[in-house]
Amino acid sequence: MPTKIKNAAFFVAVLLLLTLPVLAQRTNLRPAGNLFSPQQDIEMGRALAAEAEQNLTIVDQSNANAYIDALGHQLTAHAPGDRFPYQFKIIADDAINAYALPGGSIYVTSGLINAARNEPQLAGALAHEIGHVVLRHGTAEVSQAYADRLSNSTRSRISVNDAMSQLNIHFDRDSIPLRYTREEERQADAVATQVMSGTGFDPQQLVQFFQIVSNDRSNRTTDFFDNHPNVVNRAANVRAELQRLGDVQGKVRGDSPDFHSVQEKLLALNANSWRPAVSDRRTRTQAELPSTRMVVYRGRDIEFSYPDNWRVSDQGDSISIGPDNGFVSGSLAYGMTVATFDPQNNRSFGRNSLFGVPGAARDTASLSSATDQLLDQLRQSNPNMRVVRSNQRTRVDGSAAMVTLLSNDSPLGGTESDWLVTTLRPNGLLRYFIGVAPQREFGQYQNAFEQIVSSVRFMD
Repeated sequence: MPTKIKNAAFFVAVLLLLTLPVLAQRTNLRPAGNLFSPQQDIEMGRALAAEAEQNLTIVDQSNANAYIDALGHQLTAHAPGDRFPYQFKIIADDAINAYALPGGSIYVTSGLINAARNEPQLAGALAHEIGHVVLRHGTAEVSQAYADRLSNSTRSRISVNDAMSQLNIHFDRDSIPLRYTREEERQADAVATQVMSGTGFDPQQLVQFFQIVSNDRSNRTTDFFDNHPNVVNRAANVRAELQRLGDVQGKVRGDSPDFHSVQEKLLALNANSWRPAVSDRRTRTQAELPSTRMVVYRGRDIEFSYPDNWRVSDQGDSISIGPDNGFVSGSLAYGMTVATFDPQNNRSFGRNSLFGVPGAARDTASLSSATDQLLDQLRQSNPNMRVVRSNQRTRVDGSAAMVTLLSNDSPLGGTESDWLVTTLRPNGLLRYFIGVAPQREFGQYQNAFEQIVSSVRFMD
């Protein structure tokens, strides 16, 4: 064998030895015992889908349909098992639910999409349903019901028509192929963790979504938990699977403006076409007060907790956290912005220095100078911005930080209060947080702003 070929073979062998143990760590779940073939899964699913679409209102909105189908197929590209012909569609229904038919037809309600706070949470819901398809839970349940009904049957394969006729299977919320056990839910979570990890999403967003749904005390979730019984220790199960995978590799995918655009379109269609997705949704200028329950956001280089009834939008160079009605005319009226600023190299003491005498710590002087530069930049687009109070010190994830209270013009009219927190990072960039609310309502939001900042963990 030529030397070059031998060397190539050697390196391939070494690469396999390094990668195979990692792949072997993932939970290798096999579909349960089944009287049907994978092709029969597709056959049964198509029969149920045809019936479903005669009785359900499928959203007729091209952008929303293109978005959900594209997101779904990004996820299925990383699904294990048989290559089913997946389809993803949105049902016009304010209830929170999702249906995974055998063979890959997956339906999510508009209520589910509106309940998700960000794209990773919606991806988690879709990945969970993909898990049910991959593991063939629908036909496994039909197989078990058929065996229980006809205990003297010895056939290893049965026809789809025979089974559906004998068991009177039709598409409805209590249909046998849509009733999962807690063990099947746990298995679907494991597959969802693998799928989300492979696609670049944080699998813990799946847990957060299920927590949001379980905290919803309305009747919108009744059918969801009838079909998807809650799993004990779901968060621990997902973390354990994530540890087997070695955590999400590379850059974690954050939120997407496309997701929120689809939400807005569904809400607009909802107002004109079917029941309101949230019956007590407030008017444009009455933003939702922050919940005391917090959920975790994990970005590329930062992690923090935020109210579970607010949403996070990651724009790459900045992150917005706030209620659904937080933006007015394209400007944030309620909520918080997290961003970075690149100050000039200036080690002199600034106007907002925490220490007023020479000899103070150099990093504090640099922080003050960087904060002054940031304020100068902010005033260029906000000429009426004024410093109300400064020279307050705090810490953010153990690092020295400054607090400055500002006043500014509100996009709602009148005056807003801006609570600015700044801290310098080791790379020289200034990380800053601005909590915004109308001045007369600021007291109702300040505690949430403080909780967000106190929960920050930097990963840069």
